[in-house]
Amino acid sequence: MSKFARNFIKVLREQDINSDLERKAMESSLDDGIDPSEFDTDMEMSPEEAQVTDEVADAMSRRNQQIISELQGWIDKTEEFLNFLNSESPDSVQSRLAAAEPDTVMDKMKQSQQTKISRVASDLASLHQNFLGFMAQTANTRFKYVTPALFAGLSFLSMGIQQLFC
Repeated sequence: MSKFARNFIKVLREQDINSDLERKAMESSLDDGIDPSEFDTDMEMSPEEAQVTDEVADAMSRRNQQIISELQGWIDKTEEFLNFLNSESPDSVQSRLAAAEPDTVMDKMKQSQQTKISRVASDLASLHQNFLGFMAQTANTRFKYVTPALFAGLSFLSMGIQQLFC
């Protein structure tokens, strides 16, 4: 068992002990004749309440899946445009400008617009990484072990790399 698993189990056991201590402390502070079970919040649901709760949970789950699907669409589109704008592909805008022939319109654009394109691509890459971070917070196993801090680091790294190519 790993160090973190052992620590997690220890914390869980401490919480069980603390809840028993808290229960005993609460019971000892009550006046005579007061039933401690009146303060319990765990209540049984009727079948009707359970059915309504399940229906609400199902509706929320379906809505969350729609939202996740929409977010995935945004992620795909931003990634596609980011690759069009600034990637290693010879068809990307940045690559086409970098390979521009001298004394052409593309060469003039290269001189004036490469920095802007890099800045826009950097901002778009940051947005893309943020979208991935929100996706990581969903139940999508593809992004299960990705953390927002990693995205921030990758964002800064991509900014530095893009500035090298300008």
